[in-house]
Amino acid sequence: MPIRRLGLFGNPSKPEIAAAVADAAACCRRAGVPLLAASDLAHIAPGVAAVSEEELPDRCDVVVAFGGDGTMLRAARTIGHRPTPLLGINLGSLGYLTDVPLAELVTSLEQLFTGAYTVAERTRIRCRVRRDGGDVVQLEALNDLVVNMGPLPRALLMELRIDQVTLGRFLGDGLIVSTPTGSTAYNLSAGGPIVHPGVHGFVVTPICPHSLAIRPLLIPEDRTVELRFADVGQGATLTADGQAACSVASGDVIHYSRGEHPVRLVKFPHSDFFLALRHKLQWGAIQRRLSEE
Repeated sequence: MPIRRLGLFGNPSKPEIAAAVADAAACCRRAGVPLLAASDLAHIAPGVAAVSEEELPDRCDVVVAFGGDGTMLRAARTIGHRPTPLLGINLGSLGYLTDVPLAELVTSLEQLFTGAYTVAERTRIRCRVRRDGGDVVQLEALNDLVVNMGPLPRALLMELRIDQVTLGRFLGDGLIVSTPTGSTAYNLSAGGPIVHPGVHGFVVTPICPHSLAIRPLLIPEDRTVELRFADVGQGATLTADGQAACSVASGDVIHYSRGEHPVRLVKFPHSDFFLALRHKLQWGAIQRRLSEE
């Protein structure tokens, strides 16, 4: 698909972003591609038309997000259910979602303008919280939906059900339900598996369970998952991608399901999930050091 207009989205606090925006603007001028920027980038994008973040996905063919994975998650939330593809330029550290390094910005934009790219769809996960027979909130995430214990470090008493079959009650600090995209985030830190984004499933990972009998589960994305709260003590919090949150109470039930609208990510021919893992997790670094000694 030809790119008729490009949109810039980013974290204006990143020290590298001013130079990155200038490089992107120069590349767009050479290609004759009009450029828009989210309004919070207006002060570092002189001469570029500024629009609100909410308006940006409707006004461009691709949104380019400058920052780390937090910026990408915020951009995905801003795009919402619209089909606008998202390209991440990594100004952060790990950057699992922003897999294009800043050094490859110009090359990547040139590939984008010539059509040398693909669009990969990434599943979202959504949930609804039921209380007293009615829904009180609905949230959606690209990475994960996380339940954590409240302000006092008291474990939560929860019951996990898959397809209406109970797996039993357990005490723990919370629960992560992650997409394959989010498997390298909190899920990985909590001992869950890394899942290839091509797998159609969700990872259900207990956080510090007070039992060895409940372990992380990889389940098909068309299964129904319920988390029931028998006792949350001083309260618990449900967060979506660490950016939207609500409180949950004893007696609440969370229903999880696949989101209807995926996030569409721009990928280039050299993009490879396993190469990214090797680089970002430094797999093989010890062997390389030993071979050099």
